[in-house]
Amino acid sequence: MFESKMKKSIKLILIILILSYGLDKVVYFSLNNISDRVLSGQAIGKLNQFLQEKDNLHHIVFGTSRANHHIDVNQFSKAGFNMGMDGSSIAYSSTLIKLLPRKKEQIVIWHIDPKRVFDHSYNADDIKGLVTKFHRNDIIKTEIKNVHQDNPIQSFYWSLDYNGKALGIIKNLIHPSYDFESYNGFDPIKVSETQKTIFEKILLRNDSKDCSDRYIISPLVKKYLEEVKRFCDENNKTLIMITSPTYKIDCANQYSALSKIFKEMNIPYYNYSSYFESNNSIDYWKDLTHLSDKGAQIFSRFLKNMLAEY
Repeated sequence: MFESKMKKSIKLILIILILSYGLDKVVYFSLNNISDRVLSGQAIGKLNQFLQEKDNLHHIVFGTSRANHHIDVNQFSKAGFNMGMDGSSIAYSSTLIKLLPRKKEQIVIWHIDPKRVFDHSYNADDIKGLVTKFHRNDIIKTEIKNVHQDNPIQSFYWSLDYNGKALGIIKNLIHPSYDFESYNGFDPIKVSETQKTIFEKILLRNDSKDCSDRYIISPLVKKYLEEVKRFCDENNKTLIMITSPTYKIDCANQYSALSKIFKEMNIPYYNYSSYFESNNSIDYWKDLTHLSDKGAQIFSRFLKNMLAEY
């Protein structure tokens, strides 16, 4: 009796697995078909546009939200794209750089902040932002698996690649966030009067940070930087690391430590964290670390002159 029940249970489980596997693939390929037509929004549209245009670009910006909102590539390139992404970090940018075409001259501008470089708790979880391409791009799949940010069940249920992103993708299919044909990846921040008032109140606070006397690079971050440098050296890419302006400088010695690291790695690094220090205005800012569109345009015009030598 027990053996008969066991066989029935196993049979039922197998049927459920087979049916769920088949249904999963129907959902997955349907979502692929939908997502491939989306070219707006950060859920997948910006990534899709980058993948379509990357082989024809000359200047490409990578980095966090500060890259995304601070650098208008139209100021210095007719063939440029800003692939900065809100919520992203080292692993996300590193992986995208490795997707650039081989043996093609391009200028790679990678925005980096010291905080992440010296963060030894960093585990590359931001790479999950590329998970929608896990089963469609071997480089992305390898990079995600290398840092153990994949889901074991994902190898069976592929539709998990779209977990948490499906609604955003469908929304941008029905109502695109912008016209991608005129979009260069730069997302300017328009500051409202309410936001300005809030920022003014923040500036009245006397917040202080504990600064270290010694900054040591995270082994994982060092690995990513070495890999990107090697890729760029082997594929005719000019790699330039920059740090964009902040309203006020906390822990200035971390920038010196970062500069020393890049010098040892033979990677050009430009620290512009204090760019507005001598001529600052609240109108240039949304908050302590993000420029308004007005500030971003001033900084981007400055970058144009700096990049002229490249």
